Amino acid sequence: MSSTSPRLAKTPLDRFASPIQVLMVGPWQANEFGITLSEVAAAKNWQAVDTISSACAALDDSAAPPVLLLLAQPLPGYYQQKEINDLQRRVPLARIVVVAGTWCEGELRTGKPPWGVLRLYWHEFAPWWTAAQLRLAEGQCPSWSLPLDSPGAGRFQPETTRGEAVLHRSIAISAADYSTYSTFAAALRDYGLSAVQVRKDEAMELPQRLCGGIWVGGQLDGQEVRQLKEFCQKIRDHRGQVVALLDFPRAEHVQQARDAGARAVFGKPYVLYEVVEAVHAGGRVLSL
Repeated sequence: MSSTSPRLAKTPLDRFASPIQVLMVGPWQANEFGITLSEVAAAKNWQAVDTISSACAALDDSAAPPVLLLLAQPLPGYYQQKEINDLQRRVPLARIVVVAGTWCEGELRTGKPPWGVLRLYWHEFAPWWTAAQLRLAEGQCPSWSLPLDSPGAGRFQPETTRGEAVLHRSIAISAADYSTYSTFAAALRDYGLSAVQVRKDEAMELPQRLCGGIWVGGQLDGQEVRQLKEFCQKIRDHRGQVVALLDFPRAEHVQQARDAGARAVFGKPYVLYEVVEAVHAGGRVLSL
């Protein structure tokens, strides 16, 4: 960094100085995996191998085992349980995370997904990583360290409100139906946040103490892209970030939403804690 570079303001993330050791396995640069990886700045420092056999060889030669093994899974059955077991035997204290691609959406119902791992879909990985890093920065347990004893294993759900840290702040909610808005409004109260309804295609004044927005869409057709872009502009005028929620997002949908101004994109169903953190973390997300 040159001597003329501006000094960046410190955030809570600066307290977490030691990087997490991560080994990536599989086609991480292909298709949707490359998109989600581009949203995680820390990934440029992670070691990557193409196959589990290469991962096993790398682990045998490593003096410092990784904390996380991230397996990109483009198709159902891409990894066999025996391979997963071989990895786990080599690094029994590491957590294996399978990041499933678009073609794996039905595997939990009709296939035989690997067990003994955490499972995320590709569009969930960047927000999940962000939420985990923010917890680490606050001196708390990261989500990957939670027990593998529930369908939501590795997806942190806080038991207490954030309370004082965000009291009296608001999040704008743009959804096609009132029931979606009211559900968010009730859930956000547990985080000390109030909700403000913003109806699509309707002008309205937003409160000054707005910390961000949540836009709820479907398959992101042309009309929705326009509505999302307008909503993002409203929130940017208040210096806030926007999170978009979509039905079964594909790589092109994520790119369209990002181009329209959304900071992060979630598929449905989503983990509320991760959505709130993505909105409320603001610029800190960029440094992860």
